[in-house]
Amino acid sequence: MIFKRSMVSELANSAGGVFTVLFTIVIAVGMVRVLSLAAGGRIDNAAVLQMVLYNVLTNLAPLLAVSLFIAVLMTLMRWWQDNEMVVWFSSGGQSLLAWIGPVLRFSIPVILAVGLLSLVISPWARSQSEITREQFKQRDEVNAIAPGRFIESMGGKRVFFIESQGEDTNEVDHIFMAEGGKGRESVVTAERGRIELNEEGDRYIVLHNGRRIETQNDSSATRIVEFDTYGVRIDIKLDKPLRASRTASQPLPLLMANPTPENQAQLLWRFTWPIAAFNLALLAVPLSCTSPRAGRSLNLIFAALIFVLYLNGISICETWVEQGKLSLWSAFALLNGTVFLITVVLFIRRVYMMRWLPSWCSIWYIRERLQSRKPRATEEP
Repeated sequence: MIFKRSMVSELANSAGGVFTVLFTIVIAVGMVRVLSLAAGGRIDNAAVLQMVLYNVLTNLAPLLAVSLFIAVLMTLMRWWQDNEMVVWFSSGGQSLLAWIGPVLRFSIPVILAVGLLSLVISPWARSQSEITREQFKQRDEVNAIAPGRFIESMGGKRVFFIESQGEDTNEVDHIFMAEGGKGRESVVTAERGRIELNEEGDRYIVLHNGRRIETQNDSSATRIVEFDTYGVRIDIKLDKPLRASRTASQPLPLLMANPTPENQAQLLWRFTWPIAAFNLALLAVPLSCTSPRAGRSLNLIFAALIFVLYLNGISICETWVEQGKLSLWSAFALLNGTVFLITVVLFIRRVYMMRWLPSWCSIWYIRERLQSRKPRATEEP
C-alpha cells in the first residue's frame, strides 16, 4: 500500500506541474495567434477570449497525453537516480512489472479524459471556432459600411456610399445608394440615416430627408420621389443556423455515418489519442530505467525521439488513410501496435536483463574466440 500510495501521489504532483507549464505555453501561443487574427480583422475583438478558450480545448487532448508521459518518465527517473528503486526491489521483492499497476491506476482517469476531449469536446470547440469566424464574416453590413468608400452588397446589385459618421455609432450622414434589378435602376440620396432592427430580426437603414430617382431600363420614364423617411433592408435574418463545414469540426456520429476517406482519417486522429496516452504511460516505465552512475541524457533523448516519431506517425497514417492507401483499422493497428510492441520489448529487456543482440554478436565474444584459436594454430607445425 505504501508503494502504491507513494507512487500515485508523486505522479499526481509531477503531472500537475508539467501540465501547468505546458498549459501556460499553449495559452500564450493561442493568445498570440488569436490577437493576430483580431488585428488583421478576421475575427471580432469581443470574441478574443472566446477564441482563446476554443483553441485551448482543441489542443487539450494531446497536451494531457504529453503531460502524462513526461510525468511518469520524470518521476521514475528520479526514483532510479536517488536509489529508491533499489530499496523497493530489495525490500518488497518488486520487479519493474510491479510499476504497471500504480501507473495505470493514475493514468486511467487521464486516459478517459483524453478520450472525452478527443472524441467530443475538441470537435465541438473547433466547430464553435469556425462558426464564430463565419458569423464575423457574415456580420451586419452596417458594420462593414465605412465612411469615404463605396461598398457593394447583394452581389453587387446595391452600392452604398457614406460621406461621414454621425454622432452615434448607428447614425450616418449624407448617404448615397444605387440599386439595380428587375428592369429598373434607382438612386437614393439622403441627408442622414440610422440603423434599426425590427421585431423579426431584419436590419434596416432608415434614411431621412432624401430623394429617390427611379429609371426604367426599357424606356426613358423617370420617377422622382422625395421622402422624409425611407427604410432599406440591408440583410435578412438567417432561417438556418450557421454550421461548421470542416471535417475536423464534425461530430463523431456524423463522421461514422459517412465513411469517406477524409472522415476515416479524422476518426483515426480522434481514436488514436486515448490509445497513445495509454501506450506512452506504459512506455515511460522501461524508458526511465537508468543507472545512478550514468546520466539521464540518453534516456531523455530516446524518449523525445519516440514521442516525435509517434506524433509524426499519427499524421502520416492520417494522410495515408485520407489518400486511400490504408484502411482506418489497419492504420490504427499498425501505428499503435508498433508502439505497444516496442513497449513490450523494452519491458522484457529490462526485467530479464537481456541483450539487444545475441552474445555471439558481441565484439568481446569474437575476440575471445580468436584468442582461443591462436595456440592451436602454433602447435600444428
